Order: sequence, then structure tokens, then C-alpha cells
Amino acid sequence: MKNYKFLLSAIFVFVFLSALVLPVFAISYNPGVIVGQFIKYGNFSGNGQGFESFNDYGFLQLQVTSISGKQVTLLSTGQFKNGTALPGNGTTEVWNLETGTEDGTPSTQGPIIAANLNQGDPIPPLDTYSINQSESRMYLDSTRAVNILNVEISTSDYNSTLTYVYDKLSGMLLESSTQTTIQSEPQSVTSSYSYSIIETNIFGSTPTPSVPEFPILTMGVAVVVLIGVAATLILIKRRK
Repeated sequence: MKNYKFLLSAIFVFVFLSALVLPVFAISYNPGVIVGQFIKYGNFSGNGQGFESFNDYGFLQLQVTSISGKQVTLLSTGQFKNGTALPGNGTTEVWNLETGTEDGTPSTQGPIIAANLNQGDPIPPLDTYSINQSESRMYLDSTRAVNILNVEISTSDYNSTLTYVYDKLSGMLLESSTQTTIQSEPQSVTSSYSYSIIETNIFGSTPTPSVPEFPILTMGVAVVVLIGVAATLILIKRRK
């Protein structure tokens, strides 16, 4: 009888701890957008050497043209304030949200990440960056849950701070800003640029997940397994 109780208790503890631990290693890097959705960026501002051209940008739009598994294809269109096309106008890029690649090449700061990530979750490619903070912010008169990535890069020649704010449900970039200070003589030189969302059709049509979040699903499976094991042990005991 004592062995029976000990075995049942051990199984319960194992299943319960597994339900808590397994979700940590089971992040799903899935798209949160659908074909036809787009985001248009504006409010371009640039200061310092190499960034002055940002002040001439009119808009940049990214539109979802295809989704295949973990891959999202984005069409880039845009123009300067004088009406001429931006470099790269009309080109497409394929972003793999699970591997963190752009057209097969690792890219650490892209315009889209997986949907429904949380603070502390890593952003592919692996061993690069993680979500620093999750909070709510207002964009285009809509309150959105966002994921914030802050990156600091320091070398003997320069220091850079990069901030990316992603929409949590869609994974699309909402705003970006960068500041770089170059160590030079007789004094250091600081440059910066920023831009943000000015139009989108995502906020009103972002699909909600059709399956339970993994932690909930895992707990459900754990409960079913626990009940099954307990029932089996009770049946064995009665037969004895």
C-alpha cells in the first residue's frame, strides 16, 4: 500500500512539473498575418552623417503577398517625398520566422517576427536577441499589445542603441529607432534615425489563434495522462 501511494504521488509530481517546464522549450514561431495585409511607414527622421536621406522619405509600405508554413513574403513599395521610387521599390523578401532568415540569409532585425511571443522569448536566429519587454501602446487610435526589442552594440569605435516595437498579434514592426555615437577626434559624432506606422489594415483583421496556447494545451494533456495513470493503478490494486 505504501509503495502504491508513493508511486501515485511520484507520477503526479512528474506530470505536474512536466506541464510547467515543457512550454518553456516549445515556443511556436508562427505567422500572425494573412495575405493582403499591409503596414505603411512614415514620419521618417534622420540626423547626422549618413542618415540625412531619411528626411526625404515619403513612405514605405510592406504588404503580405504569400504565406507558406513559417515563411512570409513581403512586397516592398515606397517613394521619396518628391514622388520618385525608393531603392528596392517593387521587390519581395521571404522571411522565415522560425529560422530568422531573409531570403535564406540570417537577419537579426527584420520587419516581422512570430506572433504572440512574450517577454523573454528568443527571436530567431538562435542565440541572438530576445524580447525585452511586453506592454500596451497606442497606435493609430488603437491600443495594441506590443513586444519591444532593445539592442545595444558597443565597440571601441562606436556605440549603437536600436529599438524595435513589434505588434504582438501580427508580429509586424510598428516603429523603429536607432542612435549611433562614433568615437572620433576632436569629439564624438552622434547620428540617429526613426520611423513609425502611419497606416495599416492589420488592426481590424488580425486573426486570433485557432488553437489553445501551448501551456494550456500541455496542462490539459497532463491532466488526462494523470487521470489515466491513476485509473490504471486503482484497477490493478482492485484486481490484487
